[in-house]
Amino acid sequence: MSSETTNDKRPTTNYPLPVTHYQNFKMTPNLRKTRKVTIIGGRGRMGKFFTQQLSVDGHQVSTLGNQDWENASQLLGEAELVLVSVPIERTVAVIERAAKYLSLTTALADITSIKTQPVQAMLASHGGPVMGLHPMFGPSVKSFAGQKVVTCSGRNDDVFGWLLDFIADRGGEIISCTPEEHDRIMVTIQATRHFARFCCGVFLSAENVDIDRSLLMSTPSYRQELEIVNRLFAQNPALCVDIMLATEDRSEAIARLAQTYSRLAHLIAKKDRSALIREFENAASFLNQDNTVREQKDRGAEGQRDTGAEEKLPLANYHLPITHYQPLC
Repeated sequence: MSSETTNDKRPTTNYPLPVTHYQNFKMTPNLRKTRKVTIIGGRGRMGKFFTQQLSVDGHQVSTLGNQDWENASQLLGEAELVLVSVPIERTVAVIERAAKYLSLTTALADITSIKTQPVQAMLASHGGPVMGLHPMFGPSVKSFAGQKVVTCSGRNDDVFGWLLDFIADRGGEIISCTPEEHDRIMVTIQATRHFARFCCGVFLSAENVDIDRSLLMSTPSYRQELEIVNRLFAQNPALCVDIMLATEDRSEAIARLAQTYSRLAHLIAKKDRSALIREFENAASFLNQDNTVREQKDRGAEGQRDTGAEEKLPLANYHLPITHYQPLC
């Protein structure tokens, strides 16, 4: 057995990984075979999505729920891939419990919305292949088409090639980053956005706003924002709250956002027009500068495609060909 398989540390050659965006992988014929997959939490909404997607492609998918641990030796010990799809607060404990039943050849991955703690737990508990996954969509979607999945390298990335290929072959976009970078970015993408929309929904309820009447005379942007808020409150409330409370970094960022609301509301109460304009201009300058950088990157990428001089970035140990990439902004 190789030292790479038994080493609990991530290979140093994989880190630090640039955040890159990959799509359009080509499925290699020798990898298209039936796999034995067990999804822990496979009866939950996200677990059902992965069960359905993999089963339709002919893979042998089993699910393991709370009542099935007496069969864990068979369900986990014989699996080629085990996916952990459970609530955030249970993820590490489930990983540690499941790892006792796994073969060193079994690939272990989680699909939780935080990555540092789960990846560390998988590396510490399981000596085989490990990868963190975060589907950037909810279970209401019908397929991977047009959806993003973030991957965080753990150990022996090439073993997951068939799974990443499966996702990309169905129109999914694979984005690679370290667990630490994922969690840092998700503070902005998920936690503070959830809180802002959560506040908006609570405010509308507290004010007893006539939503139907407001929509009759609304702007397109109001309708779009209301639709986004409605989507948040259509989710499982525990899931929404857990995303905001998942890490101390998230809680601290939400507290800073609340302080920003309070500071700006104080300026409104004081009727401090000049201070509000300065705040607006400062934010506009920051956002416009970022837009300029993105536009320059886009023009550079277009120029590379025009000249055929596109440089290929490494995808850790993946054997899959990369046909397109761009920075994750």
